[in-house]
Amino acid sequence: MVNTTELNRLSAVRKLEILDSENEKDFDDLVSLAVLVFEVPISTVTIMDSYRQWFKASVGLNVKETSRDISFCNHAIQQFEPMIVPDASLDSRFVNNPLVTGEPHLAFYAGVPLLNSDNLAIGTFCIMDSKPKHLTAKQIDILNAIANQVVKLLELRAERNKYRDLVLEKDIVNKELAEIKQRWQFAIEGSGDGVWDWNIQTNKTFFSKRWKSMLGYEVDDIPNTYQAFASLIHKDDIPNITKKLNDYLAGKTSEFKSEIRLLCKDNSYKWILSRGMVVEFDPGGLPKRMAGTHTDISSRKQTEEVIWRQANFDLLTGLPNRRMFFDRLKEEIKKATRARSKFALMFIDLDGFKEVNDKYGHKTGDNLLIQVVKRVSQCIRACDTFSRLGGDEFTIILTELNSVEDIDFVATKVLGVINQPFQLGVNKVMISASIGVSIFPEHTKESDALISLADAAMYTAKTQGKNRWIIAS
Repeated sequence: MVNTTELNRLSAVRKLEILDSENEKDFDDLVSLAVLVFEVPISTVTIMDSYRQWFKASVGLNVKETSRDISFCNHAIQQFEPMIVPDASLDSRFVNNPLVTGEPHLAFYAGVPLLNSDNLAIGTFCIMDSKPKHLTAKQIDILNAIANQVVKLLELRAERNKYRDLVLEKDIVNKELAEIKQRWQFAIEGSGDGVWDWNIQTNKTFFSKRWKSMLGYEVDDIPNTYQAFASLIHKDDIPNITKKLNDYLAGKTSEFKSEIRLLCKDNSYKWILSRGMVVEFDPGGLPKRMAGTHTDISSRKQTEEVIWRQANFDLLTGLPNRRMFFDRLKEEIKKATRARSKFALMFIDLDGFKEVNDKYGHKTGDNLLIQVVKRVSQCIRACDTFSRLGGDEFTIILTELNSVEDIDFVATKVLGVINQPFQLGVNKVMISASIGVSIFPEHTKESDALISLADAAMYTAKTQGKNRWIIAS
């Protein structure tokens, strides 16, 4: 059965955030005082954890914690009055306790439970000796008095934590001194990042010197208004940052963070990570002030762009690669399905490329592929997708198809530009192409089937003499 009292007691200990904390002089002074007053070698302020007793302050011990199972204090927290053990060797509870039979050879123990406002024992204040000892009523009163001071310190700690949590939750600090402190706290935490502080209700904004210099501006180049900041945002990023900011201020998200491009003084754009939080609310509970940082993430974005391009584009020709082709094909199927429109998939294989490659080498073959791509790219629209699947195999997705005549127009142009001489260094070569075509949704609505049908039609074109295009049957 779960011990509710113990669970509540442990929760109270956790809320104090005192376990494993640094030494504090106020606690240390009280155990030192107890050692002098009671003429004992050991005194501790003991905090009782779930499995251990941890000493917030101690005199006479060379350890910071011991197991709760052998703890005298574990018994003391079960009662509301001081627990006095004049001679442990005569007490059945402790006669075989390793703290009695071994170091520090305890004989005497007196502990007062440290009760919070809910009468939950956080731990104990205790004194110990290796010799049996009796306390007078007056000495017990003194022990209680010192323990009460420990409780006062714990209560102060609880109040401090409570107030700190309130500040973090509501940020009700409104004075100018607190504003300045918060600004420079952000500056320190941002490790040199730019700092901003925005009064949401007046739109007056503070931008740090670093914030402006990051974009190449002097201190007086940018007015201290939100509109000045908004005017620097790349137009494509405005909808995204506006939504994220509104969602955060409306309480829909727990944090504000957005990656945006900001206009630099030299008219270039720099990628910036903007982060912030509400630091002040008005009496009605509405956000009044936000503060935050700007971090230059341009290098990271450039790296991400390189990685993305390497993953999705052919390094030789710059065309979308096989992976990007499949993504584009799936998207075009979705688009055409919604619009109830048609599109064509052209599968292109170069005739004679292998012979050129074998005769003149791979470098010449690569040069030929690059020239082919330049010529074919001029035959299609910007909305069409021209991809290299690998080797000398290419595809074209012809969107918004109206009739077979549209296919004939493009395919004939592609065959024509490929079937023209290519100057490869000192060598002039001739090649052609075989093209197979499938149509969505006329032939199939499945991407794999579209590819297979176009591929099969391309091989039919080769068997029928090459340098031609054929629609799948």
